Amino acid sequence: MNKNREVALIEYDTNLNGISKIYEKINFEYAPLNLYANQNRKDFNLQKEMNRWFKGRGIPSWRKDLERLLKSLNVKFSDELLDKAYGLSLSDQYWLNPIGKELKWKDINFFTNNFEYKAFLDASILSKSRDKISLMTPNNTTDGMIQKAWIIEDKKRILIKGTFYNANQEPLNEKLTSIICDYLGFDYCNYEVDTLENKLVSKCEDFIDENTEYVTAYDILQTEKKNNDVSTYEHYINILEKNGIKNARENVENMLLIDFLVMNIDRHLGNFGIIRNVETLKWEKIAPIFDTGEAMNCDKELFFIDFNDGKGRFFGNDNKLFSEYLKYIKNINRFDISSKDEIINKWSKILKDYKIYTGMQDERIDKLTIGLKHRFDILEKYMNTNQ
Repeated sequence: MNKNREVALIEYDTNLNGISKIYEKINFEYAPLNLYANQNRKDFNLQKEMNRWFKGRGIPSWRKDLERLLKSLNVKFSDELLDKAYGLSLSDQYWLNPIGKELKWKDINFFTNNFEYKAFLDASILSKSRDKISLMTPNNTTDGMIQKAWIIEDKKRILIKGTFYNANQEPLNEKLTSIICDYLGFDYCNYEVDTLENKLVSKCEDFIDENTEYVTAYDILQTEKKNNDVSTYEHYINILEKNGIKNARENVENMLLIDFLVMNIDRHLGNFGIIRNVETLKWEKIAPIFDTGEAMNCDKELFFIDFNDGKGRFFGNDNKLFSEYLKYIKNINRFDISSKDEIINKWSKILKDYKIYTGMQDERIDKLTIGLKHRFDILEKYMNTNQ
């Protein structure tokens, strides 16, 4: 199902935790974008790709402290969670409607219906063992390696994310990106820093609602064959513009600038994309900038911290130098970085305010503060030489 529409009649094998047969395609234009766009290609295995897409919505095997979480959930493998809670998510409107149950989306979806999350939150973020955890939750469908959990605050769906690396820096990096985006006027998913029982976390509101879905760059790139003389970067922008996304190039450039400044090493094809309306199927806009936790040398020990340059993930290229990112921005001087000193000061204050939770040494704080200034200095120098 896609919200209230039937998409396909399938058989789901609970022993294999996957789709074992597709009997019929129904209203298939409402299927996930990649599946619909490629369904008639001779070299496209629809069942295989449907499984890839469906399993991609789940908790990956590389999730931090996964074994403890699965033990609390009383399952052996994370794939066993895929069909629990009917496969519902807070990133899209797809779900599994068992024949004979006559379920209604309005009665079970997690955008408008409450769900229990406290026990899952404890088991996931705080690594606490819990005997009884409800599996009627959107937390069965959360990808990524960092511990996370959906909760409800003031009727809003809020995603809480923990840390992965020893520096416990990821939530602070998310906040830094929010600050930079705010000053530069970029569309972004706002992150706040908080603590749970002295554990540092980030919190952000769901940018998908009951009428929209998030479509990844990976799936977008699969909708059209790329010509050999066109880069993946230009191919992506061409697809967006062809489908009516306004200011596509500018918004993609904004993301590149952010990744350059904070040296985000994990901009893979799954954490940027577009928002699509599930009722009209209209491509509404580029998704706000989000998921920049793996930045600012958070994966490095103090001695190895280096803000001169590094390598990030760039449209499928896992070894792209950050120094090359700026070459893809057509008008670098459209950005106003006159507030850089305020941004740097706020970054320094955040690092100091939360050192009791991160355990960060003053030497690391100084390096990170100076590092951000250095990134802005490199940007400013590039802007001055490309007027």
